[in-house]
Amino acid sequence: MALDLLSDLNPQQREAVEYLDGPLLVLAGAGSGKTRVLTYKIAYLIQKDLVRPWEILAVTFTNKAANEMKHRVEKLLNMPITGLWIGTFHSICARILRREAARIGYSSNFTIYDVDNQLNHIQRIMEFLNIDKDQLKPRHVQYVISQNKNQLISPETFDKKAINFVDKQIARIYWEYEVALRRNNAFDFDDLLLKPLEIFTQHHEVLEYYQKKFKYILVDEYQDTNKAQYYFIKMLSAEHRQVCVVGDEDQSIYRWRGADIENILRFEKDFPGCKVVRLEKNYRSTQRILNAANAVVAHNLQRLGKDLWSDRGEGEKIRVIVGQNEQDEARQVVHIIEEKIRQEDYSLKDIAILYRTNAQSRVLEDQLRLANIPYQIIGGVKFYERKEVKDVLAYFRVLVNPDDSVSLQRIINVPARGIGAVTVNRVLKYAQEKEISMFQALQEVDQIPDLTPSARTRIQVFVQQLEAFQEMAERENAFEIASQVVDTFRLREMYERATLPEDKVRVENINELLNSVAIFVKKRPPEEARLVHYLEEVSLVTDIDRWNPENPSVTLMTLHSAKGLEFPVVIITGLENGLFPLHRSLENQEELEEERRLFYVGMTRAKDELYLLWARTRHRFLRESFGQIHRNEPSKFLSEIPKKYLQEMRSESTGGATEGLEEFFHGRPSDAVSALEDQSSFQLGQWVFHENFGKGQIVGVEPSSRGTKLTIVFNNKKIMKIIAEYANLQVVDTSD
Repeated sequence: MALDLLSDLNPQQREAVEYLDGPLLVLAGAGSGKTRVLTYKIAYLIQKDLVRPWEILAVTFTNKAANEMKHRVEKLLNMPITGLWIGTFHSICARILRREAARIGYSSNFTIYDVDNQLNHIQRIMEFLNIDKDQLKPRHVQYVISQNKNQLISPETFDKKAINFVDKQIARIYWEYEVALRRNNAFDFDDLLLKPLEIFTQHHEVLEYYQKKFKYILVDEYQDTNKAQYYFIKMLSAEHRQVCVVGDEDQSIYRWRGADIENILRFEKDFPGCKVVRLEKNYRSTQRILNAANAVVAHNLQRLGKDLWSDRGEGEKIRVIVGQNEQDEARQVVHIIEEKIRQEDYSLKDIAILYRTNAQSRVLEDQLRLANIPYQIIGGVKFYERKEVKDVLAYFRVLVNPDDSVSLQRIINVPARGIGAVTVNRVLKYAQEKEISMFQALQEVDQIPDLTPSARTRIQVFVQQLEAFQEMAERENAFEIASQVVDTFRLREMYERATLPEDKVRVENINELLNSVAIFVKKRPPEEARLVHYLEEVSLVTDIDRWNPENPSVTLMTLHSAKGLEFPVVIITGLENGLFPLHRSLENQEELEEERRLFYVGMTRAKDELYLLWARTRHRFLRESFGQIHRNEPSKFLSEIPKKYLQEMRSESTGGATEGLEEFFHGRPSDAVSALEDQSSFQLGQWVFHENFGKGQIVGVEPSSRGTKLTIVFNNKKIMKIIAEYANLQVVDTSD
């Protein structure tokens, strides 16, 4: 029967399943069947009676994956499995803590606090310590505490390391926060990982018990483990060393969540004598897609190396398409989808659109709606349904229609202005008794009983602000009103000071909404560019979007959300330097490598066809000017794909979509730079003067579709790439 089990595996998969002589690292490339290996290895261990089910610890990264894996094991063995410890790190650790919490002063009926519970505690502590929540955001405090816990940094250690005022304040809160958790017999999510380590360290007999209990340990997605998870596995497997970890360093994309790629890179050093098995046969993609992905990720230094291959044939070339701007890029996406459905044997559910940031979905969604193409967003909500976007739109609706009590109730305390739930309920009760709208009740605040003087004052200030904007909305264009509303009511400011990734995304989404208003105003005559007209357009778009989720639909998602999924047709948009890779990563090697891994993940989601799009110009946010048009260069990742795997497509709107790409692909003439220098008045080594950046030296001269591209190192050590024809540079003598 075991032979029948293993006959379903390829030689490398079978080798990984059968190996039982110590630590095993399975480097599983994208689409190579890693889940299959884990499932079959568990079934093999049980079926060969090498260990009992309750002696196996299998760690996955989602409960859904754990349940599916257990179900597949039972199906393989054709019998129910009881006692198997399989689940996420958090669920496994919580199970241990239910048994062992008393050893560190907790009872077994402890509470697990989510983020909201944590924030409530932090806010109370800050009030107790008289720390201003406007100057130090509770969510930032929670994030810093979580990051410290992930790095195994205690309150005492953090306090000793704190060198500035903010860190000193957070250290005080961290101390009190830990006291509050213990007082409430509660753990937060980070504690679920840390407290078992504390028990193992302080009570060696407990560690020995679990070391003997778990005779074989399996870990999925090992490249995404953090420091605490690393030590958890290291301690449990220290005696028997019967541990199998499966992962792919080329798909490590969660550094910002605490994942440490070094855990997988140094596995051979941490577990001397370990066996390494590489799963390189890909069952998903065509060979051209894999060759291109291999070529891109090979530029990374932080990797162990593997070369994916497929027996699915060469397949289609990867199509590269350039749009004039983000609207044109979105139209090209719609055109691709329509062509796939009309001419080929694909359905909408076979197609995925991937992007680097959630804010990019807005333009794509608009064009999909106009084309009446149903879609769904995975890992997020639709642009106009995101909380921060709905908050801003609610302000707009109240300005246009003050009787819109639903929108008014949404914004009355956003951002927090001291008008709490008790006050709101009294206002609503008064409005109901008087049979008037909520806004009218607010205007009569002096008549509402049982309100405190401070609550009345806050309401009066809020009403005066709204009334002033209501008058402006009748005469100003939508963008003038929108930008002032966001600034006056601090709708962006409440997220700008935070350092959390999701808060930065909220800022981007508010900026993207303002960009959409700016573009709307530019397209309309003045008399049709009022806020009421913009809201009408948004409302109509939203109505069209009510599609049946049971019907086939195109999938939209960020590249992070796409990990683990696959689609016959994948379209990656926004491949421009500064957007993908993000601007900050261009000057940081570690971040650039993670961005490259993210691109690799996106490429390897494609089974049959892959489209790569970028826009020559894109509306991007500038503090002083919304709707600002930025000229783009194609992503450096495009230049890392050998040209032989690409098909540079043309479109009617661009009139030659790939013009200007040639210098970014392999195979450009070796004398391109020298030929350009012969035609240019600028030479390598020359010193030039720029009115904004000052004096600098030319260290690079490159051909470009827009002109001569110079790389200049200025006296402030800043390195800039500048198109000479637009820069108004003056050649200066080195003695100047």
